[in-house]
Amino acid sequence: MRTQATIIGLLLLGQLSCSDDNIDLSSFKDDSSISTLNGTWRVYSFENFTTNSVEYRTQENSWDKYITVTFDDTKNPKELSGTNITNTILGEFDYVGQRQFKMNTLSATQVGQPKWADKFTDAVLDNEVSFKINDRQLRIYYDNKTKSMTLNLMTR
Repeated sequence: MRTQATIIGLLLLGQLSCSDDNIDLSSFKDDSSISTLNGTWRVYSFENFTTNSVEYRTQENSWDKYITVTFDDTKNPKELSGTNITNTILGEFDYVGQRQFKMNTLSATQVGQPKWADKFTDAVLDNEVSFKINDRQLRIYYDNKTKSMTLNLMTR
């Protein structure tokens, strides 16, 4: 019985110590071999480098719902589409430099949306949006690179 309790305790300790809620603000592994934003992504967190803080999805900031978007640069014009919490979002974008993109248009309903939806819109509409990307995550930098949002890859 004592052995079972020890094993269960070690398993719980292992699960708790491997939490995804530990984002390293100072580094993000960029894979230079990935040159496209293509894929379906889900917003995981918003980072503020000025205050050294990370905000994760909660009932209060997102009503426990998701922001899920698809980037498709195989279309002409390049397209962003998805769901911004409770509303549909659709836009066109272009790459404007190395690891930079700009939204040319963005259409979204904004009926009764929580603050995370507003943060997403503000981030992608910023004039100087840059990004880093790897095989699992996308980090979009905005507000003069003082803020970012991290998205997890759902499908490529």
